[in-house]
Amino acid sequence: MSEKFYLDEKLCVSCGKCVEECGHHVQIQSSKHIDPNNPKCSKCFHCYTICPQNAIKLKKNSENNKPKIDLFNTTTDESLGSFLAYRRSIRNFEKRSVDDSIVETIIDRARYIPSGGNAHAYEFTIIKSETVKVRIKDELTKIYKLRSHVLNNPVLRNVAKPFVNKQMRGFLRDKNYGGRMKDLIKRIYSGDDPFFYNAPVIIIIHSKEQIPTPKEDCVLAGYNICLMAQALRLGTCFVTLAQNAINSSNRCKKVLNLTPRDNVNAVIILGHPAVHHLRIAPKPKKEIKWL
Repeated sequence: MSEKFYLDEKLCVSCGKCVEECGHHVQIQSSKHIDPNNPKCSKCFHCYTICPQNAIKLKKNSENNKPKIDLFNTTTDESLGSFLAYRRSIRNFEKRSVDDSIVETIIDRARYIPSGGNAHAYEFTIIKSETVKVRIKDELTKIYKLRSHVLNNPVLRNVAKPFVNKQMRGFLRDKNYGGRMKDLIKRIYSGDDPFFYNAPVIIIIHSKEQIPTPKEDCVLAGYNICLMAQALRLGTCFVTLAQNAINSSNRCKKVLNLTPRDNVNAVIILGHPAVHHLRIAPKPKKEIKWL
């Protein structure tokens, strides 16, 4: 995080709350307030958000010092619960595009996630170009045609097992997966788009970093995108068929202008829903284990 901040000593009353909240307790020696210049500071800004005296200031006033709304009066457990329950994965979109400014607004909300070590190492690649969509779909089709060939050949299945990751080994052991791959290829040949469902916008979330939590950060950023999109009456869906194949192919990464080091941790399609869900779909109850 490059944002800089400083302590306004005229406002600070040395209450110590910022030091208590700081994950690294980076206080100035013989004082009860944080040290913004301490190299251990991870710029999480917890101190900035909780200071009762507003004594911790940003050098760039990019955010308001006070909340724009009274969050806890405008959002209730019931309203938030309903909003989450109504979220659906959308795979049927209108043909109209989504304005770039709206996409940028949605992506902007992704940065407000918890991030391991406050690293926020995730990056976004947005695909709207039809040319790029055709190129990446062609590459994905080649990958899944090969996988279908392997999955439906018992000899090749056994030969491939030692050379694939744990997840793929699970698929190779699944007797029904070969049939699903055949159906996938049929859908492609029929002119269907089982990768991106003809969505006007494709969002690739990726990271070159391996630590501390890039995968988790990307997925959390992706879910913020889904929720913000829903608030703007747009539809989204995580598409793992594309994600898994892109990670296995440097040719796919080249089409997307990614480096071999980039690991794609989420692929989300976005657009105006062509269907409207009128009620909450049932979900299985999960058992809670108390210890």
